[in-house]
Formats: sequence, C-alpha cells, structure tokens
Amino acid sequence: MKKLIATSMAVLIAAPAFAGGQNYKQETTNFFGWDILPYVTLRGGATYGNLNYNFNDTKKSVSQDLYQLRAALGLSMYDTARFEIEGSFFTRGKDTKDFGTIQDVKVTSDNIELMANAYMDIGHFHYIQPFAGIGAGLAFIDTKASAAGISDKKDNTRFSAMATLGLEMPFGCYAVDVAARYNYIDVASGMHDFSGDIGIRYMF
Repeated sequence: MKKLIATSMAVLIAAPAFAGGQNYKQETTNFFGWDILPYVTLRGGATYGNLNYNFNDTKKSVSQDLYQLRAALGLSMYDTARFEIEGSFFTRGKDTKDFGTIQDVKVTSDNIELMANAYMDIGHFHYIQPFAGIGAGLAFIDTKASAAGISDKKDNTRFSAMATLGLEMPFGCYAVDVAARYNYIDVASGMHDFSGDIGIRYMF
C-alpha cells in the first residue's frame, strides 16, 4: 500500500511537467472575470498530535510525534485564492500511558484524511506572499489501546477540520509553500494536531 501511494504521488507531480516540456507556456482560463490556473502540489512535514483517549474509565492525553505527506489537486484564482482537494497520509502514532489500574497501555493511531481546502492571500506581495486557509473533510482513523491481553480497537470515519497560516514563494509556474496547520479530528474525546510542512506547487 505504501509503495502504491508513493508511486501515485510521484506520477501526480511529474505528469504535468513532462506533458509541458521545455517549451511549455503557462496560460490561464478566464472564468467569470477570474484567471484560473489548475495545479498539483506535494507537501511533507511533521506533526505533534494530542489524542484524548478513554480506556478503563480513565481519560488520558496521549502525545504522538508523526510525519506527514500531503498531495492535492486544485485551482488557483490568480493572485487571490486557491481551492483544492487534498489527501493526507500520516505515520503511525504511538504512546504508552497508565490508565487507572492498568499500566503500560500502548495507544496507537493510523490516520488518512481527505480534505477540501480554501486559501486566501493576505495582501499582495511580489516575492513572499502570506496566506490563510481553512479546510474540512473526513479522517479515516484507526485507534487501538492494548496491554496485558486487553485490547480496545476502533475503526472510525470522523469529521476533520483544519486552519492554516503560511507563506508562498512563487518561481514562475512553480511555488514553494511553507505552512503551519492546526487540525481537529472528532474521534475519541478529540484529537488535536499541530503541524508544519513545506510543499512544491506546480501550476499548469
């Protein structure tokens, strides 16, 4: 599965570049007065996750350090806003806590998200452009707590919401995005993710 995802992401990013070739000329499509550019983007970064988990009638805050890969297809309303569909893939989160009388409980989470995101530029700058964004979608998350022959496993599809602040650095038909994100997932007693990532966006 991991190889399939990695291969799909590579094709997603490489295909438009090979299709354009060296003589590619970027063109916009006018839609109700807006100049529209489709794009693909690949982002990678790190996440600090905080999962509020109930087990053995005890709630604990479970901390998880994760790596993330995000890939998206979108439309850029030139110099103003962007709208995209994004798939996010996270490494497995792990932590060990004591839940009342049961000690050394291993809590894990596996998460894939599908989000619809909207970004708006803040002001108008030439070299470094600040932006803000919001997103909403679904998280497909599996959580598990296990210790001493006791196991509590749940497969969940839950609502997810995200807020973003970032900087865009354009280079012709490419752009580098650096972003800080807060992501909430309505699972267990609430999962809060704080992320930072850097991405390459190709507009075609």
